Amino acid sequence: MSTSLDSHRRRLQQDIPTGIAAFVAFLALLLPTIGVVTLLVKGPQIEARGNPLYWLILSVPAIWAWRMTDYSPGVLRTIRPILFAAPLIAGGVLAAARVRDAGMTPYWIMLALTCVLTVAGGLLYNRSLLAREGPIGAE
Repeated sequence: MSTSLDSHRRRLQQDIPTGIAAFVAFLALLLPTIGVVTLLVKGPQIEARGNPLYWLILSVPAIWAWRMTDYSPGVLRTIRPILFAAPLIAGGVLAAARVRDAGMTPYWIMLALTCVLTVAGGLLYNRSLLAREGPIGAE
């Protein structure tokens, strides 16, 4: 059983659409996360890095991406939900920016890029070995 899981994991790691879909999902998650940071952590970038909230917020996509490197089934199952949730999160960030009277242009760009990334990621995901066989493989 373990050998078949390792074999499937290697095949997933070599599958280009799976890898690109995972990377695009990371970027789609990172953009609204950066938007949240810009809303909650004030000051220039150098000062913001000294704020623990900055690191706490950015740790979410960082930990997810780090765990994705081993292609474990649990993390692979999160690609589709992230591709679905990222535009919703970006829309929430856009709404929060509007309420806070922040400059809207960067947030509109963030929302547009997030939507483009999630569509591209969804198309790639649908063509991937991960979509065909799942994170554990066809048994």
